[in-house]
Amino acid sequence: MPREWDLIVVGGGPGGAAAAAVAAVAGLETLLLERGGTLRHKPCGGILPEITEELIEEVFGATLPPEVLAEQWELRLRYTPPSGEANGGRVRESRLLNVKRDHFDQWLRDRAALAGATVRQNARVSDIDVDGGFSVSYSQRGEERRATAARLVGADGVHSLVRRRLAPDAVATKMLVGQRLVQVVGELPADFHCVFAGVLSPFYAYSVPKGGLLKIGSGMTEEERTDLMPSLDRFSKWLEQNDVADLGKVVQQEGWAIPFGEQQLDAAGALLVGDAAGLCNPLSGEGIRLAIESGQLAAESIIEAGARSPVPDYRDGVAGIAQMVAALHRVVLTTDDDAREQFVAAELARP
Repeated sequence: MPREWDLIVVGGGPGGAAAAAVAAVAGLETLLLERGGTLRHKPCGGILPEITEELIEEVFGATLPPEVLAEQWELRLRYTPPSGEANGGRVRESRLLNVKRDHFDQWLRDRAALAGATVRQNARVSDIDVDGGFSVSYSQRGEERRATAARLVGADGVHSLVRRRLAPDAVATKMLVGQRLVQVVGELPADFHCVFAGVLSPFYAYSVPKGGLLKIGSGMTEEERTDLMPSLDRFSKWLEQNDVADLGKVVQQEGWAIPFGEQQLDAAGALLVGDAAGLCNPLSGEGIRLAIESGQLAAESIIEAGARSPVPDYRDGVAGIAQMVAALHRVVLTTDDDAREQFVAAELARP
């Protein structure tokens, strides 16, 4: 098939923007397709580990501008075990960045465009064909279009169409996350607060200040989905009973999913990154850094491979991330409240 592009990236979140930016800087004719419009809302806690700052500068060639940061943009990490606040505390030397995901993601796409990628927003992909290359069908503002490329990166999230079309039998288990944005009476907490207690969630519950409000969330397996919103009620009561926050009106409530289980790094020669590949930390729910890292590795594998398949190079490059995610998944599945208690004690004892 004729190929208009060297690379098509489906999905304009952190992983897709990273892949597009790195490929474009290397001289590849790169098309980035993002289904949302400018400042598309993304359900997310919006927390970045400190190490992500350096990664972003490396990949996108710039530091984070003030407009992508939340009002309380620098936070500490606080852990509370099942036994309660008396045995919890801040993790030493922890520094987290608090971002506004809509502004953050748009800035990343803008940086990819500045690197030379062609970015098309409001571009909804409907089908993908493989025939000596990749043909991507999509609609944009009511117009049906098609683009072809030698290489394809799927960065289209936990429900990835690229993965479903090219690897229809792939297992893709998920953790469901419920989240509320709540008004607070008095002072907002100044931490990203993770509470590990089976009575609240089989995984963890969290709170983070965002835009003058408090964002609270909780995770459940797909089998336990009916308990997702009740778990937020329990966590709200817990926050008030433990004097963490005096909660007021619920401003917004939403739910979404993150990968929780198997990784699928490639499909029919296409490379998958971030949530599309199942690369998300199941212990913390953190996926932004892993998406950027895997997006960078995907682009570098395509660049280095030239005319040969980039799949072996990518599998080797991303193996460390995939192994870490798999190991943490095993830990989470076997954790009870005694293990949670020991985990928090060990984290708080670190120098």
